[in-house]
Amino acid sequence: MYVTDRHRGLTVARMSIQCVGMERKSKVLNLRVSDRQRTVYERAAALEGMSVSALVTSAANDRAEELLHAYASMTVPSDVFDQLLSALDVPAPLAPALEKALIEPRFQNR
Repeated sequence: MYVTDRHRGLTVARMSIQCVGMERKSKVLNLRVSDRQRTVYERAAALEGMSVSALVTSAANDRAEELLHAYASMTVPSDVFDQLLSALDVPAPLAPALEKALIEPRFQNR
């Protein structure tokens, strides 16, 4: 974006940086670590040019996403998957009480 300075007649480029998709962090999570762990985290964070907090939360986020994905999906052999699809293709019979209720006039289209 270019803005003209009215007092001097100069055209100046102004740039703004906006972080998109970044959440405001207001919660605190305290961790107990050994001296060795703290030293390792500090050295690794320094190598990456980030804070220890950013390093630890990044690693925790990656592991949490991995676990959530692992528990949200299931891998089965192809023959088991084929059996599941075949079973889903066959409609289940209606329970007699449900079938009777659906036939009653109050459920028919008017």
